[in-house]
Amino acid sequence: MEHKSRYASVTVLIVDDEPSILEILEQFFGERGYRVVTAGTAEAALALVARERIDVALIDLKLPDRTGLDLLEPLARANPHVKCIMMTAFASIESTIDALRLNAFDYVLKPFDLLRVGEMVEAAAQQSRHQRESDGVLDQLSMANRKLEESARTLGEKLSSINDELSRTNESLNRHVTRLRVLYQMGRDISSNENWGDALDRFLMALCKYLEAEGAGLFLFSNNAQSLKVRTSYQLDEALVQRALRALSQAQGSDTLPSEMFTLETCGGPRVKTCLEMTVRWQDTVIPLLYKGRWLGFLLVRKAYRSRRSYLADYHFINTIQTILTEEVANASTISHLRNLKDFNETVLENINSGVLTADRDGKVMFRNGRARELMGERGKEAILFDELFANPFGGGGLFGRIASQDEGNSSFECMLLRPGAGPIPVRVNTTTVRLDDHHGTTVIVIFEDLTRQKRMEDELRRADRLRSLGELSAGVAHEIRNPLTGIATTAQVLKERLGTDAEKGKFVDVILGEIARLDAIIKNLLDFARPVPPHASEIVLSRLIEDALALLTDKAGGRGVNLHFENQLRDDRLLLDGDQIKQVILNIALNGIEACGAGGRVNVYARDAVNPAFVQIELSDTGSGIPDDIGDKLYNPFFTTKTEGTGMGLSISRKIAEGHGGRVYYKSAPGKGASFFIELPRKMLVSAERPAARATE
Repeated sequence: MEHKSRYASVTVLIVDDEPSILEILEQFFGERGYRVVTAGTAEAALALVARERIDVALIDLKLPDRTGLDLLEPLARANPHVKCIMMTAFASIESTIDALRLNAFDYVLKPFDLLRVGEMVEAAAQQSRHQRESDGVLDQLSMANRKLEESARTLGEKLSSINDELSRTNESLNRHVTRLRVLYQMGRDISSNENWGDALDRFLMALCKYLEAEGAGLFLFSNNAQSLKVRTSYQLDEALVQRALRALSQAQGSDTLPSEMFTLETCGGPRVKTCLEMTVRWQDTVIPLLYKGRWLGFLLVRKAYRSRRSYLADYHFINTIQTILTEEVANASTISHLRNLKDFNETVLENINSGVLTADRDGKVMFRNGRARELMGERGKEAILFDELFANPFGGGGLFGRIASQDEGNSSFECMLLRPGAGPIPVRVNTTTVRLDDHHGTTVIVIFEDLTRQKRMEDELRRADRLRSLGELSAGVAHEIRNPLTGIATTAQVLKERLGTDAEKGKFVDVILGEIARLDAIIKNLLDFARPVPPHASEIVLSRLIEDALALLTDKAGGRGVNLHFENQLRDDRLLLDGDQIKQVILNIALNGIEACGAGGRVNVYARDAVNPAFVQIELSDTGSGIPDDIGDKLYNPFFTTKTEGTGMGLSISRKIAEGHGGRVYYKSAPGKGASFFIELPRKMLVSAERPAARATE
């Protein structure tokens, strides 16, 4: 009851266009003992002000017929002691400044805390009552002074002097409070806004509004303080911006600029003067942004100052702005650098040709780059353990535990990468064990690369070395065999002549001569493999060459019930190759395809462009039983064959001919689904392929 009676004489005016808010506030302050009057529009509020004494007013900033700021002056005129508290859901620097300039008591954001609003109204009511009581005391003193004549005049003068001093103090206090609010709002807006450009624009607008300046511009350095550029400007003409840019760039380059605020007008003179040194009028103030000895840029403010004294009224505020903006520009520069560095590192990690992953102290994979994901294959969303990825090449136990416990911290080894639904692949693994901190413990950084191609190349080199040795051996053996073979053939021919017409004995001699001819063919193939005839390039029409080769096999294919089909998909099939050797390759592979097919089978031949436009591709596919996986590695070895007849030299010689032209031969096969052989040849025989042949001819 004491609380209610204390505020029974206090009238609170609530102005808001939302009935629910009016009802809540009216009930809240009514229960606390205040006399409450409400209005939903500015006009209704003005009507109440004309007939009611108002002590405290809660006014919504945005009303249907005008703004709440329009009510402050009429309220103050009708009720000199009224204290106004602004309410809004759309706070901004501009509205805050305007409200404080019109002597609003305080400012509250919607939605608000009723207890906090109650405290504001209580403080405003106490101040209003104190002012009213003070005025009552002054009235009583005035009456007493009139009675006491001279004493009254003396006392009145003293009170007037005190009142003026209080007014000046109050005005100064309000100005400092406004500055603090503006500085706080500016700093918070710049710091918290991700779109820094928009925040800077609002910063310049608010700065110009508070300082009553004509415009402002921000110039920032880039490329390690090598070039000065305009970051943003507000209400500055382009000529002034460009003039300031040139003057500041030249002055900073000559190292003549002070760290204190200076005037743009003196930048072209013998010495740049600070604003505190000026004795004449100037209008362009430059605020340097210098952070730890590093130039960040300049803030230019266009405002006319008549003298140094007029500038001092803004000096402390501008100095604080300088500190805030310097810190924010430095922070933004650092953040931008870190972001660029992060993006660069992520781009490098995602695009290098090695897999990169990290594992925590429990061996759980925490990070994988793009190449690592590609090599590891599809995996579920469950946690991936290091030991599930790599087979331990060191024997039993966990691989991760062995790596994490090593004293040297680094290791390099080869092992197999295990992939779900696919075969393992050989990889080289390089690991580094890093101790992060007490919380994160130890992490392992793993870089691994696919060795499949390298292993294949090593196998090819070993195969080439074996074939070279075999070729040298074959050439020697063929030479040594051919001499006695020639003697045997000559003796057999003489024996056949002496037998004359004895057919019974002559057939045995024919068998000897036939076997000698077969041995001679084998020796010829050996010599072709060991010392291949160098290719002699000439212009050929590939489609015609393939058709001629298949024509030679028509009878062979027809006898086995196999169909031959050729399709030319080349727009230009004129090549510069050795036609006879290429025809031999096609004949060898096509004949193998015919012999692999049964009755009703089919051999399809296609000529098309290769992936590399400088090459063509010839595909020969058959519908035979395919090539078993266990003989794939032996397929091109000399004398290896799965047929009851044949020397096993056809594919070896074909591959050597293709490689001699700078091309290659490879196959794809699925057991039971036939095989496809691919011959890739350059459109023009490579010079590097011709050189060894030229030396061999010499």
